[in-house]
Amino acid sequence: MLTTMSERSESPNYAMLPAPPLPPTLTVLFGSLKRNGRFSVPPELQLKAAFGELKLDLRDALFPEKHVLMVAESLCANVEVLLPEGVTVVDHGMSLMSSHKVSQTSEEHGPVIHLDGWSVCSDVKFVSASDRES
Repeated sequence: MLTTMSERSESPNYAMLPAPPLPPTLTVLFGSLKRNGRFSVPPELQLKAAFGELKLDLRDALFPEKHVLMVAESLCANVEVLLPEGVTVVDHGMSLMSSHKVSQTSEEHGPVIHLDGWSVCSDVKFVSASDRES
């Protein structure tokens, strides 16, 4: 027998479900990739973009580990990562003929992203949402 929502005694609470994991590698080639929403960030994440656009919104993401290694590799691409408030970024990346911006509001007990990788002829931004608007 088919039941409707009004006939159910209680509705499911989706906030109680665990966040799905983000894949360990996000790759875009001659295209566009945008990820946002509620997901868990793996301890190691690779961002690869060539001749395209990769946008990753981490404002609603969960960080199960305090330290996350992100390797961003871009060639003639636009890479933008929106950070939640309180995240610290430690930048060890290399850029050649690229615009490279890392801006965040860090907290002592917040997640730490160790940024590594390279960019050539690219625009790479790791910024909090408030820094993006200004």
